[in-house]
Amino acid sequence: MSASRSSIVLTLLACFVPLSLALNLFNFFWMDGVFAIVTIISFCFSEKSWAGIRNTFGFTNKFLLTCLAAYLGSGIMGYFLNSPMQMHEWNKIASLRWIWGFFACHAVGHLLAEKSKKFNWSFTALIGILGWIIYRQYNMTAGDFITPDHRLQGFYSNPNYFALALVLVWAMVLSFVLYSNDCPSRTSATLALVLATIALIATYTRTSWIGMICTLVVALFYTRNKKAIAISGLTLAVFAAAVALNVFELKDRILYTFDFSGVNSQIARLTIWKVSWQVFLDHPLFGVGFENAAKLFPSYYVKMGHANEYVVGHAHNQFLDTLAGAGIFGLAGYLGAFGGGAVFFYHKLKYSAELHKKQLALGSILCIVALFACSWTETPFIQHEVRNFILILLGFSYGYLAGKPQQQTTL
Repeated sequence: MSASRSSIVLTLLACFVPLSLALNLFNFFWMDGVFAIVTIISFCFSEKSWAGIRNTFGFTNKFLLTCLAAYLGSGIMGYFLNSPMQMHEWNKIASLRWIWGFFACHAVGHLLAEKSKKFNWSFTALIGILGWIIYRQYNMTAGDFITPDHRLQGFYSNPNYFALALVLVWAMVLSFVLYSNDCPSRTSATLALVLATIALIATYTRTSWIGMICTLVVALFYTRNKKAIAISGLTLAVFAAAVALNVFELKDRILYTFDFSGVNSQIARLTIWKVSWQVFLDHPLFGVGFENAAKLFPSYYVKMGHANEYVVGHAHNQFLDTLAGAGIFGLAGYLGAFGGGAVFFYHKLKYSAELHKKQLALGSILCIVALFACSWTETPFIQHEVRNFILILLGFSYGYLAGKPQQQTTL
């Protein structure tokens, strides 16, 4: 491949993450095609040997592959052991091909690290899509914008899905804002962070608010940025005042968390947690298959003496959902994959000399923090919209930070 053509390809690959962040907010189904395209490009651009392909796509990390095999294999085994294995079950197993998106994103990061100098992210596309979403919501609500009667959901089917996806982007962008005052993309990152914060508030999704607070605490702990601490403290104080004054009915939304009267989301969560735990106890090793647990919930409601007029479609807790669907082996693989990733990114954050690598490492840690903070009352990982961001951000960051820069070409 000629030097000029290589430079063009690398430039396109450098745009992959910034554009994907915006594209996944607009139409997350399109990312399946993007993963396929970058796979083909990465394959053509990698060394034509099995060792080169393994390095490009990240097949050399035995611990990660073992964890993924345990997670996916356990859930698949659960299908075989506890379902009739008809077309529906085979389709669910086939849908697990989403895992390839992680390796495709790894390949992009790896190739940029191996064959180019450092990149500078531009958040222009993300700012554009967030601005469009906010403007669209403003028109739809006749100028109210932040209102519990019309919770912001962007182009997704549910405000919770939108919030759980956006909080991961918020976590990554936060690292670019906090980590350095002289970052080339800091201005655009700051604007993107402000727009994302406004959008997350407008979703009225309490779980994402918890994720934001946990992420911010960890970010400030790592950066020790006094100015950022002061600004964050002031922002939280303003938000607390708005809650106290019930601006935009925020106080009502938060107090609803402690309402356990009647049939509401709190009661539904407590019930489904008990039911999911019982499903796990009955099938502790491999679970009943990733999405097969939902089919068993109605019978378990009756079995355990709960009213079954309102049966939710998942456990509303990622860890219980994994235990019910993939058993203890599946949960071990799930926690091992993200735990191993957190250790890897922490090592890169601590020992990397380049600013952009530290930003990627910290951003990846914050993504994991946001994901796990939101996982106690929701199941973000099973949502296609949310999972795409995990594949994009963590896959790319791992591939880039694990690569060895050779500076063969420049962007």
